[in-house]
Amino acid sequence: MSGFEFFFSLYGLVLGLSVVEIIGGVARLTHDSKGVRIGLLTPVLIAVLLTDLCGFWVTAYLLYNDRPLNYLVVVMSLFSASLYYLAAAIVLPRDLSQEPDLDAVYLRHRRLIMACIAIAGLVMFELTPSLTPAGFAQRLAFWTNLSQSWQPLTFFACIGAIMLTRNKAANLGLMVLMLSVNVASFLRLPSI
Repeated sequence: MSGFEFFFSLYGLVLGLSVVEIIGGVARLTHDSKGVRIGLLTPVLIAVLLTDLCGFWVTAYLLYNDRPLNYLVVVMSLFSASLYYLAAAIVLPRDLSQEPDLDAVYLRHRRLIMACIAIAGLVMFELTPSLTPAGFAQRLAFWTNLSQSWQPLTFFACIGAIMLTRNKAANLGLMVLMLSVNVASFLRLPSI
């Protein structure tokens, strides 16, 4: 087993648990949806999170499959994946009978969810790769090239705006934009 395979088994496990947490919540919702007001915010958030998790998986592979790994990289990656798990765990309530309005649940938890995915992304794809001089130069070149950096800049701007507003229509529009950015990012990623 290579160092990358060792690293990716832990990272992938925690990200996989994030996917399971979201899908498990959807299964609970499907099973116990009587009296639940689903709305639009939570389903769109679920789509954003699932597409972003796919991006996390692919981008981590592309960034780390040929780099030397050390304890700090593993710890920072585990921290990042754990933040994503926390975000995934609070998207849908455990007991739908206690919280039957999913738009209200979204509005209550949106700041924490958005903070978790923003910090997770910054740690995993900006801070950790920048620990070496070559990695720092690579990330700096990425951010100064707007043909590449417009996607994460738009994504993080949407996160910031979502954290600042409670307006449902604005939140919905911002998440649709985030979803579009995720899809655009996937179309630009090379095949693995």
